Amino acid sequence: MSDVTVEQQAVRGHKKIVERLWTEPILEACAQLLGNPAGVNVLVAEARCGLVPTRWIETLPATTRVIALDGSSAMLDAARERMGDGLQRRIFFVQQRVNKLSYTEGAFPVAVCCNGIVTARQLQEGLGELQRVTSSGGQVLVAVPLASSFGAFYDLLDEALRANGQGSEVARILELRHKSLLRVGRMAEIARRLGLGSVEVRELSWTVGFRSGREFLESPLIQETFFPHWIGAIRSSERDTILRYLVHAIDTYWRDRMMHCTVTAGVLMALKP
Repeated sequence: MSDVTVEQQAVRGHKKIVERLWTEPILEACAQLLGNPAGVNVLVAEARCGLVPTRWIETLPATTRVIALDGSSAMLDAARERMGDGLQRRIFFVQQRVNKLSYTEGAFPVAVCCNGIVTARQLQEGLGELQRVTSSGGQVLVAVPLASSFGAFYDLLDEALRANGQGSEVARILELRHKSLLRVGRMAEIARRLGLGSVEVRELSWTVGFRSGREFLESPLIQETFFPHWIGAIRSSERDTILRYLVHAIDTYWRDRMMHCTVTAGVLMALKP
């Protein structure tokens, strides 16, 4: 399968699944939190297929422009396609990742990132860059999935590892969940350590459903958030066996029923002194 095909599949999955199950709930909760400065450029990092910038600009003054960044050219192409003619002079798409921004210090009065940050390290790097390019007194808003998301899955993963003689790997999964993935307190701690002020972190939660084990593990929502980190904590030689066990376990325990999972998100708001 070519890289282009993989990227196009990621685009379709993001627009069809991730926007509905992740980005829209975040935007609904943050509608009153986003700043609306006039006559300036504001920043959206990890813009994906453009839902955040196109929704945000509806509430921004006509003199404000949005600089929307993403590391995937295919995602940016999809973002451009969803814009009407009237937005083409107000939203500018640039291929960049949040952890490596080319803009000068203090370039934006508001910087937003609602996708792409999952681990503590990613938050440290991404928030550090957002803090750098935000002007003095400016606002930073970041939304991330919290470690408490998909809680039932960790019990299944524990079972799968032990059933396949991989009990020693359980500790690595626990370390991943408690040290690498994020919680509200850890988010606030990182923001303050980076020098941000007026730090507030709100926790949101909602329920999503999956019809089978395969749908769960192959969901673009799972693939874009925790799946790479779960798999990275399992020895490569055992991954296929563990994944098959997980699919079978989900299909067995939730036979003829939806597997309902809670998604929890942390929304961090802060000001640059």
